[in-house]
Amino acid sequence: METTIKVLIVDDHKLISEAWTSLLKDAPNIWVVGTADNAEDAFSMTHAHKPDIVLMDINLGAGSGFDATAKITDSMPKTRVIGLSLHDDITYVKKFLSIGAKGYLTKNTSKTELIEAIHSVFNGTVFIGSDIKDRYFTALLNVDSSESKKDLTMKEIEIVKLISQGLTSKEIADKLFISHRTVETHRHNILKKLDMPNAAQLSSWAKDKGYV
Repeated sequence: METTIKVLIVDDHKLISEAWTSLLKDAPNIWVVGTADNAEDAFSMTHAHKPDIVLMDINLGAGSGFDATAKITDSMPKTRVIGLSLHDDITYVKKFLSIGAKGYLTKNTSKTELIEAIHSVFNGTVFIGSDIKDRYFTALLNVDSSESKKDLTMKEIEIVKLISQGLTSKEIADKLFISHRTVETHRHNILKKLDMPNAAQLSSWAKDKGYV
């Protein structure tokens, strides 16, 4: 028997809360336990209902979604928060995840992606919406050094994604139609730029950031 995922929706616009609730009403193994329209109620209802997932609007009329998220993740680590916002600015995404959130979606997300995000975050994976994911990870993979800013190339970013998916160098070479030696060269350069000792750590880091 599959576990039912309890979800709390936090948004200061009633119509939006009702829309999210309606979208999730018939979703398998998801139960909306309630809605809140401000940071204080979000915190108290999380304590009362102990939801697995909180869908958190960032801009609340009363209180801040950032503050509510930090408070919830600090006191109730088993509850995972997914940000829902009109903002697609990567600064917002990075800040939201830095305070303990495990996902971020814009309000342009589809029903399918919303449900996918809930299940993914419930199962321990960080989830970033498809419309901002590439920009978010590109920003993360820009590494500053004392001399200059060392950016990964688009090809290197593509290889990091494939490494995080568990592909071997040969499989990556076949997929990208390049030589095995070229892949190994890219691996070496990526590890050097990111100051990581091995590909295993790179893969673990990428997965922890929600690459797969």
